[in-house]
Amino acid sequence: MSQEIKVMKKIMYLHGLESSNVCDKVDFLKAHNIVLAPSIDYRKSNIEEEFMYMVESFQPDLIIGSSMGGFVGMALANRYNIKCIAFNPAIHSRPIEPNLPSLQHDDVRFGFSPVVVLGLEDDVIDPAKSEDLLEQMEIECEIERVEGLGHRIPFDVFVDIYNKYVI
Repeated sequence: MSQEIKVMKKIMYLHGLESSNVCDKVDFLKAHNIVLAPSIDYRKSNIEEEFMYMVESFQPDLIIGSSMGGFVGMALANRYNIKCIAFNPAIHSRPIEPNLPSLQHDDVRFGFSPVVVLGLEDDVIDPAKSEDLLEQMEIECEIERVEGLGHRIPFDVFVDIYNKYVI
């Protein structure tokens, strides 16, 4: 009788600008994986160095981020060639500009192909503008358009996307 051996993934979770790393999504991820979910102040002047140190020391298999965390997650995933799931990434219309000079100027790497989840009812980060920008940047990505989804990601939608793309 063969048994399936589940290998835990190392996942870095980046919350949004006004969100927290203490949430049911992080608890869910931790139940199934090894997770780094730092509390992030996107306004810090040395935030880029902190992100790069976290990625280089933790070496995640996957980065999951939402809004500002999705934007930063995509930049980190591109730089380090890591898989990424970005929920409503703040690739435009950001209320602040985090200090990410080298991450924002990296060219899109060959093979960089994030999953981008867009809430079609998002009134913070316009999903149509996001799609246009992704096309202009020539990012080959899988776009998951979710009807009725706004900017905040409900737990059940998060779990559905996880089950579709991670398992």
